[in-house]
Amino acid sequence: MTDEHVSVPKRGRPPKGDKAMSAAARKRAQRMRDSRAAIDAVGDEQNASLRVLLAILRRLESSEPARLSARRAWSEIGRRYGFVSVTEQACVERTPSRNKE
Repeated sequence: MTDEHVSVPKRGRPPKGDKAMSAAARKRAQRMRDSRAAIDAVGDEQNASLRVLLAILRRLESSEPARLSARRAWSEIGRRYGFVSVTEQACVERTPSRNKE
């Protein structure tokens, strides 16, 4: 009788590197993907996923372009779910200026 060692492959997807990722490494990678997706979605809010739109809203106080992008993201969320009515923005040329004589 011979004792042969039979190797049974493990279930699941094999790791990308030498070892499987730790929970912290997976979460870090997810945060990086979400951050990149939010940056890529600026200017293209209509085609962005809800998760990306919410990430854009979290960056609201960073800068003026971030605020404008957050406004567009909020309008898109409202348009998708029907709770925000988008109205025309006041044009700068139509507003009265204090410096005109």
